[in-house]
Amino acid sequence: MHAKGIIGKYAVGGASAVAFYAEPIATKDLDIFFLFEPPQDNLILSLEPIYDYCRENGYSHDHEFISIGGWDVQFVEAGHDELWKDALADARTFTFDGSSIDVLAPEHLAAMWSSVARPKDILKILHFISYDVLDSAKLKKILERFDMIETWRKIQAGVPDEFRY
Repeated sequence: MHAKGIIGKYAVGGASAVAFYAEPIATKDLDIFFLFEPPQDNLILSLEPIYDYCRENGYSHDHEFISIGGWDVQFVEAGHDELWKDALADARTFTFDGSSIDVLAPEHLAAMWSSVARPKDILKILHFISYDVLDSAKLKKILERFDMIETWRKIQAGVPDEFRY
């Protein structure tokens, strides 16, 4: 889809991204954060170009999930959220199965998870902390830049002191 110009910059996010930094955790899907290039100028975002491409290439879909290579993939357009756009710009490149793949950085993932703050999101943050993959100073800068310190404080009860801001 990227090579065909359907999507622009993209990266793996969500729980699937954890496997690039720490012991994998269970998840039901692969989240791909992306930008449309060029950006859509409609009032309502349409993922129809992605669904059209998938139908033309024999990929099935069920609601928001597209089955690609045995994975349920969810495409998440990131252009409407400044944190998500910043996360894409700061994505790290890994080699996976002989190809390069961009993955959202753990500090951006932690900030994103803190904004949702479901129990499973807090567990993912604690998982990153236990594997020592979060840079406290970088995370704090992201939280400050996006005015999320108070959001973080609501979930920081179980984190070590260096992650209490």
